[in-house]
Amino acid sequence: MSGRKNTPPVARPTGLRRVIELGKDLLIVALACSAVFLAAQTPIATHLRGWVAPEPPPAATRTSLAVNPYAIAIRNDKGLYSVSYDQAPVERAFERFSPLLGEAFSAAQLPETATRAQWQALLEAPGVCCTFQGQPPLSALSAWLGGGEDYPGEAHTLLLAWDGRQMWLAWRVGDSYFRARTSVAYQGHLADALADFSPNGAAYAYTLSDDDAYEALDPYVLISITAPQPHVYTAASPDLMADEEARSALLTALGFLSGTEGAYETADGLAVTESGDRLLVTSAGEVTFRAGDESRYPMTLERALPSAYTAAQAAWEVLDRAISPFRGEGDFILTGARQTDAGWEVTFHVMLEGVPVLTAGEGWSARFLVEGGRISEFALALRTYTATETVTTLPTPRLAAAALRSLPSRGGQLVLCYSDNRAATLTAGWMTGE
Repeated sequence: MSGRKNTPPVARPTGLRRVIELGKDLLIVALACSAVFLAAQTPIATHLRGWVAPEPPPAATRTSLAVNPYAIAIRNDKGLYSVSYDQAPVERAFERFSPLLGEAFSAAQLPETATRAQWQALLEAPGVCCTFQGQPPLSALSAWLGGGEDYPGEAHTLLLAWDGRQMWLAWRVGDSYFRARTSVAYQGHLADALADFSPNGAAYAYTLSDDDAYEALDPYVLISITAPQPHVYTAASPDLMADEEARSALLTALGFLSGTEGAYETADGLAVTESGDRLLVTSAGEVTFRAGDESRYPMTLERALPSAYTAAQAAWEVLDRAISPFRGEGDFILTGARQTDAGWEVTFHVMLEGVPVLTAGEGWSARFLVEGGRISEFALALRTYTATETVTTLPTPRLAAAALRSLPSRGGQLVLCYSDNRAATLTAGWMTGE
């Protein structure tokens, strides 16, 4: 082509030249690695290592955050550290001990009934104590912490402690106490994890018996010297009757392939039927499901006779799908798996920044029935919570405990909760409970 310029010739390296250039590259890499290694041995590098946050310990294998406690207490030879109703530090501490708790479940012997004195002695021994909302099943706690799924019973409080001779995995349900020997090592394992925490003035109510303010409390309520500062939240529910896009997203998440075409209004809301299953939604974001003859949400073959764990896991999988298009700032927490004549009733509550939410009615935010190897029914309330910049000023735990003395119900828990009565805003406050 007449207008095209000639391309200048390019010198092409010979085979020997390629080898020389490759050798240069390898030499540069080797020198750079040597420089890094030598720098790491200098005193200044030793000091700088302390500036870098250490790698977090490996967390136990968990399918969800549905086992997170709302309070954790850690005792070592320096004293007691505790944090409650504060999601970030509670989660960090829980992740620190999750592998040890999972190992404790795996290595535990058969449980035995413990006395109140034995329980209290373990609380005063070096160890870690987790307090959960409700009474989640031990099989779910164990499985989601990596310790297997065959542990019977349930727990409101879970404790791993060293009595000076033996490691114990212990738990409490109301006024009933249980413990099991476990072969988790103390020296070099639990002791090292406990040493990372320093006392912060926390105490159990029973250790403050010289102060009349705490006499109305359950003796094992954790008391901090400062009050939590929870945010005020706004709350909204999708209008699943008028908002076709929201309804379609829900139906897709739950596997209703026919969409909204077959929906029809009833006295209770908008119903969608498919293959004999019936899903009812309301303008307030309420969702209820009732299975027909087929199994839309079956258990796998090994779950034909579900345990508390497999029932909870199956319920969580469906719940996680249902809430995925509507996630706000709350986390669903497993709070119970009660055996019924036909199967299991599984409940979940919501937590906001580590503070439990109690909804109007039964208190739970989601409830499932697992019967006949499938999920036969469920009910849940879709709510999107958003934190505001407003922080609630609460009385200290001591003042809140003192106020309990004037109430008819004495000896209960002192808990911080949000009450969701379908208002546009949620404010946390101290409550009592058994």
